Amino acid sequence: MGKRVGNALRLSAAAPDARVLNNFPGLYLTEDWTARYWDVGPQGDLQVREAIIQLPLGWTRICPPVAIGYPGCIQWVRRWGVALYPSILEDIGFDLVSLLSHDAGRFPGGDDEELLHLALGITQFDLPGHFIIASDEHPFLLYDPEGIVKGTYTRWCTYLGALAFLVTDGKVNAPFLRLADEANPTYRAAVGYLREALQERRG
Repeated sequence: MGKRVGNALRLSAAAPDARVLNNFPGLYLTEDWTARYWDVGPQGDLQVREAIIQLPLGWTRICPPVAIGYPGCIQWVRRWGVALYPSILEDIGFDLVSLLSHDAGRFPGGDDEELLHLALGITQFDLPGHFIIASDEHPFLLYDPEGIVKGTYTRWCTYLGALAFLVTDGKVNAPFLRLADEANPTYRAAVGYLREALQERRG
């Protein structure tokens, strides 16, 4: 399993062609949810991606439909993927304790450390992509097995934010959400400028 926590701007550990994500395959019964999101490639190219994340059986029953702009079951989105609320595990009556290995070699902090590892691994997913964004213009959407939107996220990072990070090799780290909302012509001009800068670097 790839690292789930840490820097919000780290690279994803998911394989670029991964289609189904499950950090503990075969350990519990699951439902197939579809994540649809926007990814910015190394050269600034923008594309829509989809991946299936396998959540514990019962997730659909607990999470209500939401409109775009409301997070629903999504806690947050980062460059590398998505995190859902671990508290939903309790809401669906998921028995984390039954999954404990009691392996002191892997978890020197004991069962509490392993329980945290399990809870995060079940609810946080690295997704295929170079720089996942989520804004009003490019929302992150999560669909339940019936195709109903149960989670959205729009307050992470804009396309401009990703471009600025890539052009400056990480020196500029800003989401530019307010600029996109309040000064869209300026935002568009900046996107064009940074895309040209990336293309010139490639050339």
